[in-house]
Amino acid sequence: MKLRFLCDSHRGALTEKASLAINCWQNGFDTGQTFYDQKLWSDALPHLGCAFESAEIMISTQAIDRDNAYQFFTYSAVLLADTFMQLAFIERGREVCLLSIERLEKELNFFPETQDVIKSQLEILYQSIKQLEFLSSNFNNNSHRTLQHCTSLLDVTAI
Repeated sequence: MKLRFLCDSHRGALTEKASLAINCWQNGFDTGQTFYDQKLWSDALPHLGCAFESAEIMISTQAIDRDNAYQFFTYSAVLLADTFMQLAFIERGREVCLLSIERLEKELNFFPETQDVIKSQLEILYQSIKQLEFLSSNFNNNSHRTLQHCTSLLDVTAI
């Protein structure tokens, strides 16, 4: 992945010990969600970025079952993309979604038994991109308008 929020030493530690990756994801996502809910986008960004990377590590290391790992990865990607959008980093938000789609499509090739779960997560990401593109055109044409949230596409309270 191109986006980096974790330093090399933290990335190595999370890769070596699954429980650390799970804790990092949970702490990053919860803290990021709290800041996000308070509209503190800049404060939310690093926490959600760490959650996003931790979720990808959980997929790679099989720290948790694949179905949950894919869902956590998607939740993190959508919330991170929306946070970038709120900060007017529209292309970064789009990049998060595209990287996430690419990652999940690779999983489809290696683990076809999980295709139903992966396809449902991909659909969420495709919808996020559509909404980001729509918001981007509105943002560019009407920059003073309050932006909508991409997170309406998933129920993050389910985790």
